[in-house]
This record gives sequence, structure tokens and C-alpha cells, in this order.
Amino acid sequence: MTEPAPAPAETGAPRSLFGPGLFVGFAVVAANGLNAVFQIALARILDPAEYSLLVALVVVTLIAAVPPLAFQASVAREVAVALDEGRRDRAGASLKDTVRGLVPWAFAVLVVGALASAALALAGRADAGALLATAATISAALVIPAVWGGLQGARLFITLGLAHLTFAGTRLVAGIAIGLGGGDAAAVMAGVAAATVVTLAITLVPLRDLWHAAAREGGRRLATLPNAAAATGLTVLTALASVDVLVAKLAFPSRVAAAYGVASVGARVMLLVPIGVVTVLFPRVAVLRDPVRERRHLLAGLGVVAILGAMGTALLWGLGDELVRGIFGAKYSAAGAWLGPLSLAMALYALTTVYLYHFLSLARTRFALVLVALFGVQLLAFLLVHHRPADLVGIQIAISAISVVAAEAWYLLRH
Repeated sequence: MTEPAPAPAETGAPRSLFGPGLFVGFAVVAANGLNAVFQIALARILDPAEYSLLVALVVVTLIAAVPPLAFQASVAREVAVALDEGRRDRAGASLKDTVRGLVPWAFAVLVVGALASAALALAGRADAGALLATAATISAALVIPAVWGGLQGARLFITLGLAHLTFAGTRLVAGIAIGLGGGDAAAVMAGVAAATVVTLAITLVPLRDLWHAAAREGGRRLATLPNAAAATGLTVLTALASVDVLVAKLAFPSRVAAAYGVASVGARVMLLVPIGVVTVLFPRVAVLRDPVRERRHLLAGLGVVAILGAMGTALLWGLGDELVRGIFGAKYSAAGAWLGPLSLAMALYALTTVYLYHFLSLARTRFALVLVALFGVQLLAFLLVHHRPADLVGIQIAISAISVVAAEAWYLLRH
């Protein structure tokens, strides 16, 4: 599939988009499932000290990969509108200019990572290589969302779903192969960086005709208010759900931090629950222009996520010890006590995710400021109370519950 014009199977009546839309939703869920397998397999392969370092580095790359998602939304919108108007040159320019605008930033991230890695190496730190590999991963991942936005705007939905699976699959294969070969956390992260670069190159191929059709334009502003608001909200929500792993790495011995990382990885399965809802259902909210129907869509999404989240939390809480021992191994058995409570926190963050995407679909961007304030409160709480893993778990449950209440209150106040 090389022609970025809408394919017959992906155009026409809204019903014709249902199948491709569902495929993208399921592909994203499957890709995140492969990411979970990546974590589980390496928890068994690496020793606890290396695994705790790997979990911390992966969390850093996950948080860093969230802000560029704002460019996926903007490129998708601009490409779709331009193609609908028959202006392929303008659609190509939207893709090409955005990618070119991000490349210098990606290069800057790589340079900063290289300099920091060299400084750590001179200081005799063993994790210098891990830092460089992490910077390389972040650098390539900075550009990928803009490319995927081009796929989405050109209605190459099947290709977009396959891109998600390619990214997760190549990362999984590289990580397991390197781990089984005796590589440490730094080597595994180098494999992740290579998989990211390969994914970027492969997913550009279906857009080559659109790229070559680009009109000459005078550059593009990347720092717009909608982009900034979307990037802030998505990044802070990801940080709220993930930063406790970094706190555990800094506050606890390696074995305890590794066990906490296992509990966090297992609990974040709950964050997969809203993906299908926000991918397939809520893009429709942007064009409803009817507050009653918008609210109905929001409540439907929240209901689905709440039911699935409750079922998942009950399962993880009731079988925490058995799941940890059976999946990750006995050396992480301490994680069983934290898996259930953390899954409750992640289920609540999943509900907040539904609210956030609902607000973004309606261009109500200021909710990001609420999340920023909550993140500040969370960091202060972690700074004051971090003596036991139970302290971190309690803070996560409290902050996640407050985030849901704050989201509903924001909705009611705005209406």
C-alpha cells in the first residue's frame, strides 16, 4: 500500500470506517500486550538489579514519548482536511514540514544524551551506555507520531494498526534476543533504540508518494496552543501513573525496587482498558456538536472502562501472589502484595484517561492545568513519604481517585 489517497475500503459511509477503526483499537491493545510480554520476559531473564534499571529507563522513554502524540493529532487533522479538498500538495507539506521540524529536536536529544553519557563514563559510572541508548530511543520516538499522524489522516488505518504491532514486535524480539544472549539493561535499551529507528523507517514507506507531492511552504509552527495543551495533558497523566517506579528506584534497595517495578508493570495492564474506547469511540465526539450526545458518549465510555477495570482489579487483587510467582518468578514474590492496590489506582487513572480524551476532542484544553497541579501534589507527597512501598501505593490510590473526581467536577463546572 503505497498510495496515501483514501482506499475504497476505508472511505465512504461511517459504517465502512468501523472495521478499520476497530482494527486500530485492537492493534494498539495487542501492541501494549506485547510490551507487557517484553517486561515479563526480561524480568525472568535479567537479575533484579538490572531489571529495576531497565524498568526505570523504559518508564522514562514512555513518558518522553507522550508529548509528540500531540503532533500525531495535528498532522492527522491537517492531512485529512487537505486530502478531502483535493490538495495533496498541502497534505504532503503538513507531513513533511512537521517531520522536518522535529528532526533538529530529535538530533538535539541525541547530542545531549551523548554528552551526558560521556560525562558518566568519565566519572566511572556503569550506566553510561544505558543513558545513551535511552536518549537514542527518545530521539527516534520523537518523530514517529508525526509519521503515524500522516497514516491516520490519509486513512491508511490498517497500515497504522500494523505500525503499532511492528513497533512492539521488533522491540520484543530485540529485547529478548539480547537478554538471552547475556546482555544487560544497557544492551537491551540499545536494542529498543534500534527497533524504534527501524519502525520509523518502515512506517515512512507508505507515505513516500505523499511526501514527494509536498508543496513548498515557509515552515511550520510546532509550538501551538492545542499541541501544547494536548502534550501537557497526555504527558502529565502518563507521569502520574508511572513516576512511582522512578521513586522506588531511588528510595529502595535494588531487590525491593525491582519487585515494585514488577507490581507496577502488572498493574498498568489496567491502562490498556480505555485504549479501544478513546481510539474508536471518542473521535466522533469532536463532530457531534450536541452536549446531550457528547455526555452520553462520555458516560458510555466511562461505564465500559469502569466495568472492565473493576473486573481486572478484582482478578489482580485476588490472585496477586499466584500471578506474580507464575509470570515473573519467585524472586519477585514481594510484588504480590502491591499488585492489587496498584491495579485499583491504574483503573482509576484509566477513567481519567477517558475524561482527558473527551476534553481534547472538544478542544477544552485547560483540564491539563488540573493534571499539572495534581502532579505537583503527587511529587510533594512522594518527597515527604517514601519509606515503604506501601507509602507509594497509598499515594497512587489517593491521587488517582482525586483525578477522577477532579475530571467530573471540571466537566460539571464547564457545563
